[in-house]
Amino acid sequence: MLKWLDQFEEWFLAISLIIILALTVIEVASRYFMHLSLAFAEEITVNLFVWSVMIGAATAAKHNHHLGFSLITDYLPNRWKRVAAAIVAGLCIFVFVLFTWYGIEMVESQIASDQKTPAMEIPEWLMGLAIPAGSLLCIVRFGQAGWKEWKKEAEK
Repeated sequence: MLKWLDQFEEWFLAISLIIILALTVIEVASRYFMHLSLAFAEEITVNLFVWSVMIGAATAAKHNHHLGFSLITDYLPNRWKRVAAAIVAGLCIFVFVLFTWYGIEMVESQIASDQKTPAMEIPEWLMGLAIPAGSLLCIVRFGQAGWKEWKKEAEK
């Protein structure tokens, strides 16, 4: 299942960034040459960017590329490196559990108020779903990275 998730993350990020780039170029050209603004392009771009940030954060966690204090942890004995890795993973998971919780509340509020996006008038919760869905993905990936780091330090 994680291999499928790996491929999904990578393909989603690649395709969404290509779409963001294309829509941005079209929007700039439209404003410059025709003096027209394509509101839907900005709406799609912003929302795809939010989805990309959340999925990109999970991808970074998977590869253990999130911010860390390696200046401090590099000088710790292996036993304490394991403890530090567990604490970091636990804190990151805790933060993303909070993001998930509040993201679900946000989506429920958007559904209850029947909010629509301004330009395309699609349900706002479809866009807001990026927060809880991406946060759940981050929880999985930080758990995976924390476990990998724990095992790596145990082997030293």
